[in-house]
Amino acid sequence: MSKTDLAVLEVCDCVIVGQDAQEGIAEILERDGLSLNIFADLRALLGQASSRSPSLIVLWLEDTISGLLGCVDQLTQRFKQTSIVAVCPSIERWEVRAILTAGVAGIVLSDDGLHSTLGPCLRAVQAGQICVPREHWRQIEPPALSTREKEILGLVVMGYMNSQIAERLFLAESTVKSHLSSAFGKLGVHSRNEAVSLILDPERGLATSILAPVGELPESTPIVAR
Repeated sequence: MSKTDLAVLEVCDCVIVGQDAQEGIAEILERDGLSLNIFADLRALLGQASSRSPSLIVLWLEDTISGLLGCVDQLTQRFKQTSIVAVCPSIERWEVRAILTAGVAGIVLSDDGLHSTLGPCLRAVQAGQICVPREHWRQIEPPALSTREKEILGLVVMGYMNSQIAERLFLAESTVKSHLSSAFGKLGVHSRNEAVSLILDPERGLATSILAPVGELPESTPIVAR
């Protein structure tokens, strides 16, 4: 199985994605009284004829979370009321913010021992909670951006390029790039477009605090990412 290939187990209460983990995860789910159906891959799950949505989807990754965000987007579009839990060997700080923002409600590190961690995480998510490993709890909180990072992000939202931002703020362009790199990491994004989309997403509520340092935007000012 490649890094981004996902096979799927479905539980009438839950769906599990990750072929190599099927037996181990199925054992845990059955122990917790969850009924289980199995799909060969993500496409098979998305193409199922049944209109019934599972209450849980578990995504298993053997290596990195590369490609996971696209999968989560497809799943959240199809199963709007379903909670998603990601299981992976390890996860970077920025990745936690990224997948939580994408719609994942729980993260379990497979190297920590699934028998003791997966069940409690699934129960917490079913109860409407966000559940992540203890060492990553800080990533659940809104990103702690510095005043300068907010100022630069605000100008990015207004459509300014790095050179224009540097000129306006009397900074070196390399300093602007450094602040943006730090801000992107805190927001869990990889690009200007992703940052702008996240900041302007009304459900995230970031626009007010981030755009404040640059003041009120003129009505004629286009808000675009370049």
